[in-house]
Amino acid sequence: MERFGQAADDFVALVHLVPAERLDGPGLGTWTLRELIGHTARAVSTVVDYLALPEPAEATVGSAAEYLEVVLRQTGDDAAIEARGRAAAAALGDDLVARIGWLASDAWAAVQASDPHRLVAVGSGGAHAMRLDEYLRTRCFELTVHGIDIADAAGVDWRPAPALVLDALHLAASNAAARGQSLEALRFLTGRRPDAGLDGILAAGR
Repeated sequence: MERFGQAADDFVALVHLVPAERLDGPGLGTWTLRELIGHTARAVSTVVDYLALPEPAEATVGSAAEYLEVVLRQTGDDAAIEARGRAAAAALGDDLVARIGWLASDAWAAVQASDPHRLVAVGSGGAHAMRLDEYLRTRCFELTVHGIDIADAAGVDWRPAPALVLDALHLAASNAAARGQSLEALRFLTGRRPDAGLDGILAAGR
């Protein structure tokens, strides 16, 4: 759970670095940088939202890796995801930096007040349920991978904590294996196929 606090803090620090004049420039895909930040901010706001819901009776998703495959890959709707990112950006208002700092603080307080083993309803309409500690790994994944996207788009020097990068790599590798791309991923990471097309090996952005 502490890693989520670190990831949220890193995200807040990153947003402080983003030049205001870059916010309405290119971000990722069809998103502006502001919209990419809005989408990424959902990695903290959803924690508060989901913890406010009644605890489900049983888990339907067993791990963070399974979440990336089942919830993101199989049921993701790109148009809906893009729209949610734009709505989240609009909700941040004019003082984007202050709003994200508040969201991160609120999320961390909600996490600290919760049992890491409690179940949370996640996904569109709360269609799935999983343990909080595993769900937080997916939030760290989003904050880490999209944090890199934001830093690249903004042209700023930012590096997430090494432990967060390592866990993101573990989840990305698991996701690649689940989609039958484990050999291509291993070849790519060990320099055997530096030009390999990995078909979106990172599931973030969903």
